[in-house]
Amino acid sequence: KGFTFSLPRLQQLYDDLARFRESDLERPGGGEAVVETVRQITEALVWGEQHDSSFFDFFCEKSILVDFIRVLSLAKAPKTVKVQLLQTLSMLLQNIKREQSLFYLLSNNQVNKLIAMPLDFLDEEILAYYITLLKSLAMKLDNDTIKFFFIVHPEPYFPLYIEATKFFNHRDQMVRATVRTITLRVYPIMFEPMRAFVQRHAELSYFSQLALHLKDIWLRLNAAAVAGEDVAAVQHENDLQQDLLLYLSDVFELGMVELNKVLADRLLDCVMVPLLLLSLDANGSGQQQLAKAAPSERSGQRLEPRVALFLLRQVLDTFRCPVLVEPLAAALLHHKVPEYLLCAMPHDAPLQFHGAFARALAGADDAHALFAAGVVSAVVQNREAFSPEFLENARLFPPAAAGTRSRRPPPLIGEQNLDILFFLLAALRRLTQWRMETFQVLVLLISELFLDPLLSRNAECRGAARQMVRDAASAAAAQLGGLLQEQLQASAPGGLPSGGRQAEELLDIFMEEWHDRDAPAPRVSELCTNAWRLLLPARVGAAQPRDIARRSARSFLLLQKLLMELLLCDQDAVAAVGSSGCDQQARKRRPSDSTSDQETALLQVSPELLGSFHEGMSLELGSLERLPCRIGRTSDGGERLLVQHGAWLMLARPQNVTPGRAVVTTLWPLQQVQPLMDRGDPRILHLGMQAFRAGKPPGDATEYSPPVPADATPGQRRSVFFMMSLSFEDVRSCHSADVQLQRGRREVRSQLLRQALAFIEGWQARAGSA
Repeated sequence: KGFTFSLPRLQQLYDDLARFRESDLERPGGGEAVVETVRQITEALVWGEQHDSSFFDFFCEKSILVDFIRVLSLAKAPKTVKVQLLQTLSMLLQNIKREQSLFYLLSNNQVNKLIAMPLDFLDEEILAYYITLLKSLAMKLDNDTIKFFFIVHPEPYFPLYIEATKFFNHRDQMVRATVRTITLRVYPIMFEPMRAFVQRHAELSYFSQLALHLKDIWLRLNAAAVAGEDVAAVQHENDLQQDLLLYLSDVFELGMVELNKVLADRLLDCVMVPLLLLSLDANGSGQQQLAKAAPSERSGQRLEPRVALFLLRQVLDTFRCPVLVEPLAAALLHHKVPEYLLCAMPHDAPLQFHGAFARALAGADDAHALFAAGVVSAVVQNREAFSPEFLENARLFPPAAAGTRSRRPPPLIGEQNLDILFFLLAALRRLTQWRMETFQVLVLLISELFLDPLLSRNAECRGAARQMVRDAASAAAAQLGGLLQEQLQASAPGGLPSGGRQAEELLDIFMEEWHDRDAPAPRVSELCTNAWRLLLPARVGAAQPRDIARRSARSFLLLQKLLMELLLCDQDAVAAVGSSGCDQQARKRRPSDSTSDQETALLQVSPELLGSFHEGMSLELGSLERLPCRIGRTSDGGERLLVQHGAWLMLARPQNVTPGRAVVTTLWPLQQVQPLMDRGDPRILHLGMQAFRAGKPPGDATEYSPPVPADATPGQRRSVFFMMSLSFEDVRSCHSADVQLQRGRREVRSQLLRQALAFIEGWQARAGSA
């Protein structure tokens, strides 16, 4: 503060620095004096770069950079001095505006001496400033400045690139990110000697190191998933491998053809073939080798199949470079491994992986089915890497000529032709063995596939898909209808359910799923990327009644919507003969089956019973039955009337200025209200209110979170809950209010159950006659 920038002052600072010797460090305060001198020189140079070019001219004339590097190299220089010098050099690079100043700073090979200088990189602070300096240098790298960084004679050498890549797998994320930034700055430079050097270094060292680093991360992820005890460890390793995959994808996206070939070759040979494909092992030869191996070797040779499929999906979803992903996808989807990959396999490795992949879809392992379906989705969605011709050759889509074929057997969608599509559709019938998320992925994937123009143009495929989805939806409808019928039959005379909380939950679950049926569908990638799914048991165990109810309701609604999409797609294709497929925009504009007039009223009480009430309206009490009560914590005194109504919980505030009228303050559907008398004070009636979507609280109620049952499935609750308490003058009035609300709730819910069952039975009748 108060420091004046002037050339005489800069001259004085330079003289102090030039007189400095290593022996001065042994004197008390010697290191601090050097730090302060360097700091003031830095401030003067930064100021001069913006206001007075003579400052940097002086810096060049006196070769102050040489003095900086000399002091930095002194063995006895304390850490504070080295940190200050590294920080100073980074600041100079970041603040240089003039090209002349930059060229001087980089000239005379001083920058390469600086980069190659041995420092204590075990010290995290020194390493952090050193890496920051390398990044600052890399940001100045371009086709003009490359001659300052790359040494051509006597031997080609590139210190910035070589020294940076030594830290490619450092434990600090900031260091790793900086190294990756530097390499991404280097690769596009159009300087042939440098490109040849980098290419050779990538072939001999760097890309192999990256591949082996990725292999190590995948093995650690596999070990954490197998242990199944530490979710944080699984997520950490997954985050690491995702970051590395994104970096590798960035390298591919630079479009350096020869470099991409080398990178793809190293990834396939070192990690993706031996660790991903061979972990699927169609013929079991790899498992025989594992059985013979020592336990210490066994864990490093293979991944669990579910982990391999999980990672394959991410690889095929992340990369857009055909030279890498086409061989991998071909190995999974073709009936023979591409010859290009055989050199990366042991001599007794299987010659095809298609069978193992198909069994993952056709088997009963939930994780295998989930991630295998995710692999198919990644291939279909990654059109930058996979052409329509590839998808046809992989038998995911029928050949264009198949749309007019005359012969029938064998069917296109079957184990002898488009077997992957067949296994996906067949999996819909086995809805009881999947977790809800897995079943949702299957439905979303089938929607993606069969609404794609490459597949929807084929009438035989459309018909087969339509029939198999209808069969699965009919099975789901039968299961859901049976549950609804059981609840109605279990009801005592007068509509009182005898099934307790489980019977009550069925209607709530169905209403929740009904209200969510038109919510935006998640992407398959979102459902398949969460690493915690690796920790779930392979098979779905015995489900709780609420889980069975939710699975039945959601499965039926998902399949019903999918069937309607296929039907609309079929209508579009028929109406536009010769088009490329379904009119996607027209399909989106049409009202779906779930929003038809019949279904809109499915879970609504009859309009005659509902009436036209709303909160805030003035109500003529007349002959309406009501009970006086009070609520707490209100600014109007809390006086209320509980108005009896067959479909609503209705609370109104009396209007003293207008006798016989009241203002409705709370209005809520009675089927979503649960009354409960207070055990300690029977004059108090607690009301719990359920909302299927977040929104404004009902009138006088406040939001609350009820306890979650210990056996509840994670993420199953989507409703929002509110509560309020009513105080009555005596126990009799409170009991009367409780009985009134309970009776109304039972009657309305019984009506809705009958409507839901009638809808299911009607749908079954229509599906059976289709």
